[in-house]
Amino acid sequence: MRNVWKVFYSISLKAWERYYGGKTCMAKCPKCGTEVAQPKKTWKMAGRPDKAGKRMQLEIGLYECPKCGNVFREVLNKQKI
Repeated sequence: MRNVWKVFYSISLKAWERYYGGKTCMAKCPKCGTEVAQPKKTWKMAGRPDKAGKRMQLEIGLYECPKCGNVFREVLNKQKI
């Protein structure tokens, strides 16, 4: 069972790295400083418009710290739309 989990984790981590252009996105817990590798959930939303009226499309990730149990959000990607 342990070997199956290692294979699954390595495959999912590789897919995650490919999705973010080959770089690992590690979020840091604001309470204890532990780095969390993967979000529990991701979603896209439109941000507020800037002075020119252009909006930013934000991709947000919801993380849960394995050490202290704190749940926090972090912006993963920004694009002008």
